[in-house]
Amino acid sequence: MGNGSELKSELPQVAILFSQFAAYHVDRVEAAARRLAGRAEVLAVEYATTSAAYAWEPAEGIEHARHITLFPGKSYDEVGHLARYRAAMKAVSNADMVCIGVPYSERDIIALSWRLKAAGTRCVMMTESKFDDFPRSLPREQAKSRLLSVYRAAIVGGLRQREYLRFLGFGSKPILPGYDTVGIDRIRSQDGAEAARWEERDFLFVGRFVEKKNLRVLLQGYARYRELAGGAARKLVLAGDGELAGELRELACDGVEFTGFLRAEEVSQRLNRALALCLVSTEEQWGLVVNEAAAFGVPAIVSTAVGSRDALVRSGVTGYVVEPQSIEGVARAMLALSQSQPAWQRYSDATAERAQMGDTERFADAVEALFDPDSEGATRAVEFWEEMATT
Repeated sequence: MGNGSELKSELPQVAILFSQFAAYHVDRVEAAARRLAGRAEVLAVEYATTSAAYAWEPAEGIEHARHITLFPGKSYDEVGHLARYRAAMKAVSNADMVCIGVPYSERDIIALSWRLKAAGTRCVMMTESKFDDFPRSLPREQAKSRLLSVYRAAIVGGLRQREYLRFLGFGSKPILPGYDTVGIDRIRSQDGAEAARWEERDFLFVGRFVEKKNLRVLLQGYARYRELAGGAARKLVLAGDGELAGELRELACDGVEFTGFLRAEEVSQRLNRALALCLVSTEEQWGLVVNEAAAFGVPAIVSTAVGSRDALVRSGVTGYVVEPQSIEGVARAMLALSQSQPAWQRYSDATAERAQMGDTERFADAVEALFDPDSEGATRAVEFWEEMATT
């Protein structure tokens, strides 16, 4: 563990804890640190440099927060629960508020959250889980409710995440939006080229080729779209890789392009040339790529399961919301977005206007609101809830 985490700052400390930093984690901790500058020191704490689940590049660009890597050069998965608990407790022991973005079911996180409560530290849960992610068991949910009783507040993605926490017994505890956000300025800066012309734009999927992404239905919906659109049909670009790659290549019809895994900059370049983002998952807690697409004014076709639709997608305005198993629904949404340039431009303009709802300034609002309930950030957080519920 490095960076002198055991030294007590003269300012109050706010710790933000993740298992591993990707670029969007850096976006969030930097936004919070800039917002609290002069009022609190933000500790950006990550357990490890890598993990088995995500091939993210090591974090860089943390300038306003104090960056602490508990196990530099190691994978999160190879560090035991006890070692993780001890290192995290040491790193955040002087913090006045600890925001935890590691799954609350991990044994070391359970121990850490209860220890922090005993020490009088304000413990904040950060989550994107919602009730409709998968079938729920009442005994399990009751047990989960008891585990989460130690948290004094939460930062969540959107409306369904808030309702799930209320179901789990959060009651009158503060629940604020803004967890699932990205640095819109950073995303835009990754593509220096001009946006593509209308005629050059195609449908785009970005993500892992795994079951929950529902890519078989997407391919079937695209095939049906080609029947409807005829010679005017656009391409469908699948950017990513995963266990289903071979099967999907066999299922794909004409007009489907596979790019393989893309770096972050390449994803931004593809998004800036897209007609619409397609994310029709059967399970999707949020889907940050929808935030990234909005940064470029790219409408989205998303399923009802996608959490980000609560904030960023309004059917018929900034894209379309479809049932995850509706092949015809996917096809008709594609057709609606591809037939008229003036109509598409209206979708694009509305999407760009809404992009700020997926920016990390919303995360900074939430952290500031918990640090200072009388702040402007607290007012904006309430307004964010109202925007999601009414617009």
